Amino acid sequence: MKKVDYKPFLFFSIYAIVLVFPSIGCFNLFDWDEINFAESSREMIISNNFFQVMINFEPFHEKPPLYFWLQVISMKIFGISSFSARLPNAVLSVIFPVILFNIGSRLKNKTFGWVWSIIFLSGLLPNLYFRTGIIDPYFNLFIFLSIYFFFLSINHNKIKNIFFSGLFSGLAILTKGPVGLLLVLLSCTIYSLSCRKKISLKNILIFISTVIIVSSPWYMIELVNKGPWFLIEFIQYQIELFSKPVAGHQQPIYYHFVVLLFGCIPFSFFALRSIFIDSKSDLKFEKMMRICFWTVLVLFTIVTTKIVHYSSMAYVPLSFLGSIEIYKIINGKSFSKGIKLFLFLLSSIIATLLSFFIYLLIYQKGIIMSFSDNIQLKTLLNLNLLWQGWEWTIPLIIAFSSLLWIIKFKFQPLKSLAIYSLLIGLSFSLISYFIIPKIEFAIQGTVVSFYKDISKEKKYLTTVGFKSYAPYFYSEFDHLKEVDKLYQKKSEILKKYFSTNSLNDLNRLQKTKFNGYVLSWLINGDVDRTVYFVSKKSKPILLLQNAKNLELIKDEAGYQFYKRELK
Repeated sequence: MKKVDYKPFLFFSIYAIVLVFPSIGCFNLFDWDEINFAESSREMIISNNFFQVMINFEPFHEKPPLYFWLQVISMKIFGISSFSARLPNAVLSVIFPVILFNIGSRLKNKTFGWVWSIIFLSGLLPNLYFRTGIIDPYFNLFIFLSIYFFFLSINHNKIKNIFFSGLFSGLAILTKGPVGLLLVLLSCTIYSLSCRKKISLKNILIFISTVIIVSSPWYMIELVNKGPWFLIEFIQYQIELFSKPVAGHQQPIYYHFVVLLFGCIPFSFFALRSIFIDSKSDLKFEKMMRICFWTVLVLFTIVTTKIVHYSSMAYVPLSFLGSIEIYKIINGKSFSKGIKLFLFLLSSIIATLLSFFIYLLIYQKGIIMSFSDNIQLKTLLNLNLLWQGWEWTIPLIIAFSSLLWIIKFKFQPLKSLAIYSLLIGLSFSLISYFIIPKIEFAIQGTVVSFYKDISKEKKYLTTVGFKSYAPYFYSEFDHLKEVDKLYQKKSEILKKYFSTNSLNDLNRLQKTKFNGYVLSWLINGDVDRTVYFVSKKSKPILLLQNAKNLELIKDEAGYQFYKRELK
């Protein structure tokens, strides 16, 4: 029996306990995604309905429930907060690198396992996402494991491998939808064709059957309970992501390449050669990872909607390809002067730019404002954020850690890599403690504080002219009851104008009209509660400004707050 190595688990556990867990509750959740997911989990708890993903207690068809279940467990244990919402991903800062260590050790040896796991955790964006409350880290883990076991089944024809591949692909579908299966099938099909390796019919059937068994129960339950609208809406949303920029997320064609190159420093630069050319290592898995990287990059380059984390699945193959190059350097006991100089200059430039930006935020706001006429930005920059004055030095830790890594690498390669990772983690923690809370307050602190202040009131609350999930989570929305006039009015509007009893029967255009009718009633109708309206000053809403029964109670940080008193 093979002896289990507990050192990686111990190292990454200490890393998480000291450098990750304490920092994840230091600031509020960010609109949209973080608050969106946390709110859906909160509503599961309040409604005691754990199979239906909801927002504002209405069906939210864009995401399956697996990640929300993890947040629910966390919230049940630690209460509803930003800490509990981010905790599931923080736990992955232990699990993910430990998995990479074990797979790397099996593919090559323990040294390679250490290099891969540490270098992955040292990447800027991977490290960041372990401190967030978004779905992608779990989604990426499941896809990677599915691809890994599919690779094993192709090269080592064992039934358990293809079973595990199907299992993790099914979990990926339950986490974020069918794109999880798409990425696995594309990567594995291209790999098998390029290697001229046939996939047996038996393995295909086992894979498909396992995927269906794992993923379909929830979809079938929703289909039975909610009818075909559920699948129609879900599929329509996926098509929209590919065909048009949802929520204005339109970026140039090279967007994801730039994100991966600079967001995955340092391993992205080590991987630059390997993503194009075979490194001639003895690792067969290298080819699979290269194919996986390009599959992700090409697919999400084609997708019209471009968001930073859409290409996050590429972090794993990119870190693997970068680790191959670093492992070669370790084996050769050489680290060329050119590479040393390049890494140090790169990290120093990035750190200096970050430090300079923070310095301007603290001491020279006028310089930043001179580059933009945006009212919202100027308002935010003029807020008194109570800087201590030394915060601009924090990013310099990145430059220092890079220098230390370069100096120590030749003599103690693994130890220097571990120290580098710890210093990167420390810099992220300090940023989480001292910088992000101030930035978060500048962006949304005023509105979030307002929502918290009225959270115990019996009220109606809506944003006008912009989309936000913060009111639901921070003002502690509860589901409407039949005795509430807003509930009755919504039912009346559905029957009168749309000849239906269910909001689910409306298409997107009809829902927009429906929301307009509801807003008009909240302003002028016979309400049974105090009503609050929030709008952005940069986008004045004449409907609110001209309403005689509304009072402007607050005009702050680029937001306007209106109140309609209950007569």
